Amino acid sequence: MATLTELQDRWKYLFQEYLPCLAKAKDPVQPHWPVHLDHCFGRIVLDNAVGIDKPWTEVLKSPAIRNMNQSQLQKVISLAEAICSGEANLVKLDENSLQLRGKKGKKRKADESVAPKVEGKKKKTTKLQKSVQTVSAYFLPSTKPLSKGVKQEHEKTATETIDAAADNTGEAFDMEAQLKRIDNSDITAFRKRTLSLLCKIPRGRYSTYGAMSDWISANSHKTCARAVGNAMRNNPFAPEVPCHRILAGDGTLGGFKGSWGEEGKYAKHKHELLHAEGVRFDSKGKVKGPPFRDFK
Repeated sequence: MATLTELQDRWKYLFQEYLPCLAKAKDPVQPHWPVHLDHCFGRIVLDNAVGIDKPWTEVLKSPAIRNMNQSQLQKVISLAEAICSGEANLVKLDENSLQLRGKKGKKRKADESVAPKVEGKKKKTTKLQKSVQTVSAYFLPSTKPLSKGVKQEHEKTATETIDAAADNTGEAFDMEAQLKRIDNSDITAFRKRTLSLLCKIPRGRYSTYGAMSDWISANSHKTCARAVGNAMRNNPFAPEVPCHRILAGDGTLGGFKGSWGEEGKYAKHKHELLHAEGVRFDSKGKVKGPPFRDFK
């Protein structure tokens, strides 16, 4: 059975990260996303799973995450996961939450899409709407945060990644071979697609999650930098598939969760990898030159 801390982490991940990413990407798992912010998802789920016939604030003290027991946490997690899978209708849940609070929600049929039909006029269909699949199939993060055991395992393999990169600093990896490795792996489709984009970044160049998400949104499906970043964490093909070539949007070293950031334990190694490839930083720690954006 999961511990209280594990349940809290799971709930926090679902309403603060995963659900907002689904909403921003307009994932078809829900016919309409009436909210996009984490606190709105928290309100909806807590009202329906904990408050039930009253606002959750009349049942729990704030912050809810610290005052829920295991049973309540399991209920909110189950409902949040049902929203993620499409088993629960977010519009209906939102309207119920608003009614509990004495507010009127915008009436919308459960199967109504984002753009309502206009009588007498043929609804225009954009290029984006024509696509059946959206970003969720490829670029959204896993619905399960890493357990402590898995995190420790990734920490152990970090040194192996660094050593492997050091052995190949004078070589250019065969990216076609890396693309085949990714394609033949058993990772999920969205991770395959995202990691494949890393192979497009030339040696001596760098890119950012923002640049990648901009390219994806313009050429494929709408997404966000957070979704791309989550999809690329714990790269199993490093250093050949070069996640070290991704820097922060402000030009600093960056790095997921900080381990490979300027203050992280692997900052020195990341600097060494990039320097060996020709990437340079100024005296303030900002990278020189624009990020790579041409992911053709």
